[in-house]
Formats: sequence, structure tokens, C-alpha cells
Amino acid sequence: MRRRRFLQVGGSASAAAVFALRQPARGAEAPICYMPGDTIDPSIFVLDVMRQPLRLMEIARPDAKAVVLVIFGGPYLTSADKHGGIWCEDSLDEFANLKAAVNRFKDQGVQFISVACPPVYSERYGWEKDVFLDEPETSPKYIAAAEQFIARTQALQRDHTIPFETVAYDLRFRLLWNPRQHAAAPAYGAVYAWQGKFKWHKDDQRYGTPCVWFLNARGKVLREPLYGNNYSAAPPRILFTYWELEGAVGEALGK
Repeated sequence: MRRRRFLQVGGSASAAAVFALRQPARGAEAPICYMPGDTIDPSIFVLDVMRQPLRLMEIARPDAKAVVLVIFGGPYLTSADKHGGIWCEDSLDEFANLKAAVNRFKDQGVQFISVACPPVYSERYGWEKDVFLDEPETSPKYIAAAEQFIARTQALQRDHTIPFETVAYDLRFRLLWNPRQHAAAPAYGAVYAWQGKFKWHKDDQRYGTPCVWFLNARGKVLREPLYGNNYSAAPPRILFTYWELEGAVGEALGK
């Protein structure tokens, strides 16, 4: 899975005290997501346009001064609600800020890696329920759904709805995996130790798209992600704006 195919992680008493400080509060769960300072698992993979696995950090350029990983909700097949071709309305609304950031940092060594995710938990957007999660990857239903999703993503790239030159795919929703939402069926295949580690522990949304992570070229997490904007809520829930996005990229560049 090589990167070029894409173009297209004192004494015993004081020691005990330090150990205690590192433990989660009693009754609290330790975050299972990546945290600032962590290095992501080098085996994490996404898919290319041919549905072939590609390790995430092989996409990253070795000379990148900062890597901005954008995980977003991609196209729908059909929908009663028109969201510009994108099933995740919040992802669509975030594209303007992301496009501005791409342009702002295009000559500063920042690499944007984007990953499109299908609406795996819902049949509202034209695909059969659970086709991306419960069908084996060799089944005609899964292959047809995957090809439709990729083709529609490419169409939205061509008309510049999606503001990224290259897009990878997470058709099994591994990066933001939410086992409380949908347990893996036998046909799903392997569930990897790294699945769901890009789902920020404070994000209580079903999908968690869009979210923006900041890494270096070796996969070290440089800061907390940006997440959680819900433009369609009443009132809208805005946890970050373009200025926070620009500041976060600048912070990543400085590390």
C-alpha cells in the first residue's frame, strides 16, 4: 500500500502518587480516542478509488510541515432533503471554511487529507439499510453501493462542492467507529484496535462528521481536534469558526 497509489499514531510513595494522578477518576471512563501527543497506529488504512486499502500515513508527504485530516460525510444516493448532494449537512456547511483554509495555507507546507464516509447508520439517503456494515465486501450489494458512493463523490469533486483535490474513502466507517450505535456483524470483517480512535471523547453525535484532526508527517497528534458543529440545530451549535480553524492549523505548523 504505497503512497503513490493515492494520487488519483523519589520513593515508592511518590511513585504511587504519580500513578494515581494518571488514572481516570473513579467511575469515569478513560478516553479511547487519540489524544494530543499520541502517535496514531501506522496500520490505519482508508480506501482509494478502486476500493484498495491504503495506509493513512502513507498518504502523508514526508516533507509536510502539518497534516490536516478531515473526515466528512459524503454524498447521498437519493434524499428527500436537498443538501447539495451531501448527506451530512454539517459537512456541507463546513466546506466553505475548509476551502478557505486550504487556500490560506496552500504554500506553507500544510497537507490536507480528506476522507469521505457514507451514511452507514441510515437508509434515508438511498442505500439499503446497513449495506455498508452488514454485507461482506465481496457481495454484489456492497460492491454496488461502494461504487455508487465513490462515483458520486468524484462528481461532487468535479463540480467543486467537495473542496479537496484528492479524497480517500472509509466505507466501513472505521475511523469514527461507534460500537454503541451498531455492533459489527460477522460479515463486517475484522474490527481493528484503532477503530473509533478518531471519534473525540467529548463528541456525543451519532456520526461525528465532520471532524478535523491535526498531525505531523509521522502521525503524532499535535492538538485536540475541531468537531461538533451542528448548523441545523435550533439554535445552531457552533463550537468552532473559520478563525479557530485557521488558528489550529497555525498552531500545528508551529510544532
